[in-house]
Amino acid sequence: MADDLTLGEIRRELQRLASLAGSVERPKPTRINGPDHQWPGQEWDLREMTPPHGTKDKVWVIRTVDEQNTADGLVYVSTPESMYPGIDFVPLYASDARQLAMALLAAADRADHEALGVPRLEDRRKAG
Repeated sequence: MADDLTLGEIRRELQRLASLAGSVERPKPTRINGPDHQWPGQEWDLREMTPPHGTKDKVWVIRTVDEQNTADGLVYVSTPESMYPGIDFVPLYASDARQLAMALLAAADRADHEALGVPRLEDRRKAG
């Protein structure tokens, strides 16, 4: 760690690292749909934080399908902006879903650092 870090920068970096450590484990599914369900498999609900003047609960639903006849290696995503949220799904190949997830992680990391005004330790190492 660089010697010229302020106490505030160290605290912010520790908060970032603690946040990262808390998000490393993969989330457990919200629901496991059994074989009698129309789309058997697992689903994850992700609730967005309500905007300051918003009142609508925004939920993303991510689904995988297990049934042999319909299992196709796709990840299905329903956004709050879907025509029918939670019912209307967009299919993504698993590789595209992973790329989307990694891009979201990278963008979130960048947004956190810009909002806090603290360069990442990785950036400090490159500069030093």
